[in-house]
Formats: sequence, C-alpha cells, structure tokens
Amino acid sequence: MKTKILLFALVILIPMFTIQCSKSDDDSGQTNGNLSVKITDAPSDDSNIQAIFVTVAGVKVNGVSVEGFQKQTVKISDLHSGQTQVLFTGDVEVDTYSNISLVLDYDKDVTGNAPGCYVVDKTNVKHNLYASSSASAEIKLDKSFVVTSSGTTNLVIDFDLRKSIIYNENSTASNKYKFVTDAELKNSLRVVLQEKSGEIKGKASNNFSNSELFVYAYRKNQFNATTETQAQGSSNVMFAKAVSSAKVNADGTYKLTFLEEGDYEIQVASYGHYSSTGKLTFKGMVTANSIISGLVMNNISVSGNASIDLNFNITVLP
Repeated sequence: MKTKILLFALVILIPMFTIQCSKSDDDSGQTNGNLSVKITDAPSDDSNIQAIFVTVAGVKVNGVSVEGFQKQTVKISDLHSGQTQVLFTGDVEVDTYSNISLVLDYDKDVTGNAPGCYVVDKTNVKHNLYASSSASAEIKLDKSFVVTSSGTTNLVIDFDLRKSIIYNENSTASNKYKFVTDAELKNSLRVVLQEKSGEIKGKASNNFSNSELFVYAYRKNQFNATTETQAQGSSNVMFAKAVSSAKVNADGTYKLTFLEEGDYEIQVASYGHYSSTGKLTFKGMVTANSIISGLVMNNISVSGNASIDLNFNITVLP
C-alpha cells in the first residue's frame, strides 16, 4: 500500500518539477522593453533659411543598432515649440543604458538623392551641410536611461539648429551653409527623458517692434554675459552654453520645451534687423522682469511634465 502511495506521489510531483524547471529556464532568457526616440529642434536665427533637412540612417543604444529602425529624412526646421517626429519605436533589451547615438547620412537622403543633410535657402538653392569628406557621422550622446519590461521609455533628442549650422559668406553659392565641427555638433544636441522634462512659456508684455527678441534658458548661475555674448569656438557660436532658446513671436509669445528637471535662469537678448547675410545683428542683453507673482527670471524651477508660465516686462531695450 505504501508503495502505491509513493508511486502516486511521484507521478504528481515529477510533472510539477518539470513545469517549474521550464519556467525557471524561461525566466533566465532575455526580456525586452519598449523604447521610443523622438527628435525636435531649437530654431535657427537665419532669415535666409527656408528649410533644414537631416537624414538619420541609424539609432544606437550603448553602441548597438536598434532593430527595426528605418532610415528617415526629417524636415527638422519644422520641429520647434514642442513639436516632434518619431525616429524609432520598438523593443530593446531591458537594461540600464548610458548613451544613445544618431547616425547621420551626409551623402544620400531616404530616396537616394544627394545630399542627405542640407539647407534650402529662400531662393530654393540646396546647401550641402557636411563639412568633411566622410559620407556619414555618428553622434554619441551620453545619457543614462532605463528600459523596463513594463511601460515605454520616451527619449527626445533636441537638435539645436542655431548652434549646429553656420553661414560662410565666402563659400560658393551652393555651399554657404555647413555643420559646425564634429565636437561642436555633438554639443549642439542633447537628449532628455520626456516624462522628466518640462517647459517654460510666456509673453513679453510691452512693445519691441523695432527689435527681434530671443529668450535663452541656462542652468541657474551658468550665464556669463562677458563670454556668452561673444562668438565662441571654431565656429563662432554665441550663447553657446544655453540649454535651449526660442524666438519671441510678433505677438510676444515664446516657448522653451523639453527642459530637464532642475533650476534655470532666463536671459533675453535683442537683435537688430537682418544683415545682408540674413543673420540678425546682436544689439545687447535686455533687462526684463517677471510679472508673474512668485517667479523671478533667474530662478525658475522645472519639474517633470510641468508647464510654467513666465510673462515678463522689458524695462531696458538696447
């Protein structure tokens, strides 16, 4: 009798043990999570530019190409004031990552036509943007992010057109615009976790009809008027350390988007009429005061998904 009971117990336990082992084997396999990568821009300050296109040939995380990415030619000059375009949405391995890379195709766009990255000016002339003989470039952006098996990790890459493209008046008619140096190009892009970023928006409340105004977001205490208002680096970029910038529209409104959580100061600059090159002429820094109770221009705290209204009066206009 005991033998029969023992045999019966074994019959029950062996399948259970097999199922448990199979489950453990499955758990040891690689798990995937969802990653979304979008692109946006901070606008150019050149009135002669009609449109800017960049061709993205690949996206990598920790140096490994994501599976399922399809080459895209993006009209990036349209993607400002919070507008984005999806570059990639798909599964990647669950892990903690330290960087993401964009592979730009300088040579061919998505249809196979040359060039891959270019400016179209107001006369419809294409200007090839790449500055070297290389047909492509990989821009590695350091950013720690986690992909989990639940939910989606949303990354936004901000491509600052003001910092990344320069005008060369002495170049040929069809090659007057080019990317800045490789190191400067890397510094003109940044990547943020969308859910951990916010925006600052508002309105300049008084008349500035004789000037063009731009607002610049800096990390708190990082603005140095002496250096930031001078041309810096090999490509002579002004306001080089600004996290983001935006043009103040004719109605006084502006919007700074995808700002990482943290403390910021807002600086306002005045520009004169466009020169013969199409570039604005810098006049000087504007003295502006917040008209929102409890907010000051040099101490704005941004938290994830926050939208902060910062209206200001101009008290001194150069």
